[in-house]
Amino acid sequence: MLGIAAATRFAQQAFADFTKVEYPLLSGGTDVTEVHKVMKAYGVLDEKRLIARRSYIIIDKEGVVRYLNKRPSNCEKDLLSTQELLNEVKKVNAGK
Repeated sequence: MLGIAAATRFAQQAFADFTKVEYPLLSGGTDVTEVHKVMKAYGVLDEKRLIARRSYIIIDKEGVVRYLNKRPSNCEKDLLSTQELLNEVKKVNAGK
Protein backbone atom coordinates (compact mmCIF):
# COMPACT_ATOMS: atom_id res chain seq x y z
CA MET A 1 0.00 0.00 0.00
CA LEU A 2 1.17 3.49 -0.72
CA GLY A 3 -0.19 6.98 -0.99
CA ILE A 4 0.60 9.58 -3.60
CA ALA A 5 -0.05 13.29 -3.66
CA ALA A 6 1.21 16.36 -5.48
CA ALA A 7 2.45 17.75 -2.20
CA THR A 8 5.86 18.60 -0.86
CA ARG A 9 7.77 16.00 1.11
CA PHE A 10 7.35 18.21 4.17
CA ALA A 11 3.54 18.26 3.75
CA GLN A 12 3.46 14.49 3.19
CA GLN A 13 5.53 13.90 6.32
CA ALA A 14 3.30 16.18 8.38
CA PHE A 15 0.24 14.31 7.08
CA ALA A 16 1.80 10.93 7.88
CA ASP A 17 2.78 12.06 11.37
CA PHE A 18 -0.69 13.49 12.07
CA THR A 19 -2.64 10.48 10.75
CA LYS A 20 -0.11 7.88 11.95
CA VAL A 21 0.21 6.49 8.41
CA GLU A 22 2.71 3.65 8.30
CA TYR A 23 2.86 3.04 4.56
CA PRO A 24 4.96 4.88 1.97
CA LEU A 25 3.73 8.27 0.77
CA LEU A 26 5.07 9.48 -2.54
CA SER A 27 5.35 13.18 -3.17
CA GLY A 28 6.41 15.45 -5.95
CA GLY A 29 8.93 17.32 -3.86
CA THR A 30 9.52 20.66 -5.51
CA ASP A 31 8.83 19.27 -9.00
CA VAL A 32 5.46 17.59 -9.14
CA THR A 33 5.61 16.86 -12.87
CA GLU A 34 6.38 13.15 -12.39
CA VAL A 35 3.68 12.76 -9.74
CA HIS A 36 1.16 14.41 -12.08
CA LYS A 37 2.16 11.95 -14.82
CA VAL A 38 1.44 9.02 -12.49
CA MET A 39 -1.89 10.52 -11.40
CA LYS A 40 -2.85 11.15 -15.02
CA ALA A 41 -1.89 7.60 -16.02
CA TYR A 42 -4.32 6.24 -13.42
CA GLY A 43 -7.00 8.73 -14.43
CA VAL A 44 -7.18 10.45 -11.06
CA LEU A 45 -5.60 13.83 -11.81
CA ASP A 46 -7.90 16.83 -11.53
CA GLU A 47 -6.14 18.81 -14.25
CA LYS A 48 -7.85 22.08 -13.40
CA ARG A 49 -6.70 22.05 -9.77
CA LEU A 50 -3.60 19.86 -10.30
CA ILE A 51 -4.48 17.54 -7.46
CA ALA A 52 -5.51 13.91 -7.35
CA ARG A 53 -9.11 12.97 -6.87
CA ARG A 54 -9.39 10.75 -3.80
CA SER A 55 -9.15 7.28 -5.28
CA TYR A 56 -8.51 3.73 -4.26
CA ILE A 57 -6.54 1.53 -6.64
CA ILE A 58 -5.70 -2.12 -6.10
CA ILE A 59 -2.98 -3.56 -8.32
CA ASP A 60 -2.29 -7.29 -8.41
CA LYS A 61 1.11 -8.95 -8.20
CA GLU A 62 1.46 -8.81 -11.99
CA GLY A 63 0.94 -5.04 -11.99
CA VAL A 64 -2.61 -5.14 -13.38
CA VAL A 65 -5.16 -2.69 -11.97
CA ARG A 66 -7.92 -4.88 -10.52
CA TYR A 67 -9.90 -2.20 -8.68
CA LEU A 68 -10.26 1.53 -9.21
CA ASN A 69 -12.70 3.60 -7.20
CA LYS A 70 -12.70 7.38 -7.73
CA ARG A 71 -14.55 9.14 -4.94
CA PRO A 72 -16.86 12.10 -5.61
CA SER A 73 -14.90 14.33 -3.23
CA ASN A 74 -12.02 14.30 -0.76
CA CYS A 75 -14.45 14.89 2.12
CA GLU A 76 -14.50 12.39 4.95
CA LYS A 77 -18.08 11.36 4.15
CA ASP A 78 -16.91 10.13 0.72
CA LEU A 79 -13.98 8.01 1.93
CA LEU A 80 -14.13 4.24 1.89
CA SER A 81 -13.94 2.58 5.26
CA THR A 82 -11.02 0.31 6.03
CA GLN A 83 -13.39 -2.65 6.01
CA GLU A 84 -14.80 -1.76 2.57
CA LEU A 85 -11.30 -1.52 1.17
CA LEU A 86 -10.20 -4.78 2.82
CA ASN A 87 -13.23 -6.50 1.28
CA GLU A 88 -12.11 -5.32 -2.15
CA VAL A 89 -8.56 -6.58 -1.51
CA LYS A 90 -10.00 -9.98 -0.52
CA LYS A 91 -11.98 -10.11 -3.77
CA VAL A 92 -8.86 -9.34 -5.80
CA ASN A 93 -6.87 -11.95 -3.89
CA ALA A 94 -9.62 -14.51 -4.47
CA GLY A 95 -9.42 -13.81 -8.21
CA LYS A 96 -12.88 -12.24 -8.50
